[in-house]
Amino acid sequence: MKIQNVHDKFFKETFSRIDIATNFLEELLEQNLIQQMNLSTLQMDNNSFVDEELEEHFADILYTCDYGQKSKIRIALLYEHKSYKEDYPHWQLNQYMLNVWKSGLKQNKYKPIPVIPIILYHGRDKWSYQSMASYFDNIDENLVKYIPDFDYHLINLNDISDKRISNFKNKFLAISALLFKYSRYKKYVKKIEDNLVDLLKLVDNQGSSQFVTSVVLYIQNTDELTITELFTIFTRVSSNLHQTVMTTAEQLISRGINQGISQGISQGAEMKEIDAIKRGYSNGISIELLSNILNLPVQKVEEIIVKIKSDLL
Repeated sequence: MKIQNVHDKFFKETFSRIDIATNFLEELLEQNLIQQMNLSTLQMDNNSFVDEELEEHFADILYTCDYGQKSKIRIALLYEHKSYKEDYPHWQLNQYMLNVWKSGLKQNKYKPIPVIPIILYHGRDKWSYQSMASYFDNIDENLVKYIPDFDYHLINLNDISDKRISNFKNKFLAISALLFKYSRYKKYVKKIEDNLVDLLKLVDNQGSSQFVTSVVLYIQNTDELTITELFTIFTRVSSNLHQTVMTTAEQLISRGINQGISQGISQGAEMKEIDAIKRGYSNGISIELLSNILNLPVQKVEEIIVKIKSDLL
């Protein structure tokens, strides 16, 4: 059973961390904006302003921070979860910003403040920025003033080299960006394995357990690797991450995420072991890993698998 909306969930888990969001802005926004932002005041707004119509286009995280001497701004980080470019992104962005402003006015919380929209895109299609006015044909100077025009920032991960991503100051951001960049491709982790391992080594021992768990679940739901293949990759990093992956694999089994490996508490202990081995082995989990996860001797796991292959179980 796959995790629903896994891209959105990983996006929100990643960019809900202020340290990651801060470095993302520092790395990818223009310096003239960054110099005016007081990023030490960056805060996440827990509200979402994506309505039913916008759900098919974006997932969002909204931040506020001080700007200049006396102003405040809002920064909307919008994850484009389609695999192709949006033809008229201003339409959706205009609706999104209106949702932000109208909500604030209705609740009498604040006067409208500028919203900087940032689109994070990692689809395969080429997406080149164009202005709102460029959508219209044969517009003369007398009509231009009637067209609501505004800018947005397009962060196309396909246009950012792997080397630059790896050099991001925040290595949690670098890992996430690399995974997002390649996640549309089959067997993508194999393509970036060495780079990924190097980055994981840099975040090891930095309170990375929860983040690594999210990474494992994201990869497991977006790539075709087996749990054993994932286990092999992460054991190249350290014994700490080895244990994290072991724990995550155990959770996948106990919660039935990996195609319903666990079959419920109504079964006896032995039947649950047999069922876990049967389903785990069919999903590519090695005998050694099943032995470790289920705390069973390797010989017993092997005996059960022989019986499974012989249709005796």
